[in-house]
Amino acid sequence: MQIKPDFKGKEDLLEYMEADSENIERSFNAAGSQLDHIDSMIGGKNYWQLSYTEMCWLYAAVENFRSKVTVETGVGTGSSSLVILRASEDFSGQLWSFDLGVKYGEDEQRPVGFLVDDSLRKRWHLIIGNTQKTLKKSLLEAGPVDIFFHDSEHTYDHVMFELSTALPHLKKRFLIIVDNYDWTDAPVDFSRDHGMKLAKIADDMCFIYPE
Repeated sequence: MQIKPDFKGKEDLLEYMEADSENIERSFNAAGSQLDHIDSMIGGKNYWQLSYTEMCWLYAAVENFRSKVTVETGVGTGSSSLVILRASEDFSGQLWSFDLGVKYGEDEQRPVGFLVDDSLRKRWHLIIGNTQKTLKKSLLEAGPVDIFFHDSEHTYDHVMFELSTALPHLKKRFLIIVDNYDWTDAPVDFSRDHGMKLAKIADDMCFIYPE
């Protein structure tokens, strides 16, 4: 599968990521094979996974940022987990994923993270439970974080809790990614309150990064 990136309005973000259009296009092309794999595994069923364009941008962010430690909240099928682990394969990036552990799917329910290949699981730390109880403690164990990706409960209070909890554990140079960011004002309020930029990246996904 081949998807072309849209660079309109993303010049500041690419500069911050130290990536140019050619870097991002290469990442999109590399992500294409992962999208084909995901397609073959889910067989056209709806598991509420990220859009293809969002997955390509997620892959590009992890690969170009060379994220050694990535944290995601909300796993579902594991499509985002698979993309992150593949994008960080060359530099042995670690992924810490948080999920409630409920099976996913409308027509056919599958276990959390079923898309993640066995060969990738040695770099994957899956934490089951509500992040209100698990996130802070696990972040201490994970060490300084390059990329924090929120895709769990999208209420104002929960988004604000996760972003605020993650903030002290982020490296000086970091990215925050939020899916369904327009479901609540929390991402906008958080970025404003901390003097950060918020860029809509694709569909309803945004990247937040320092000014």
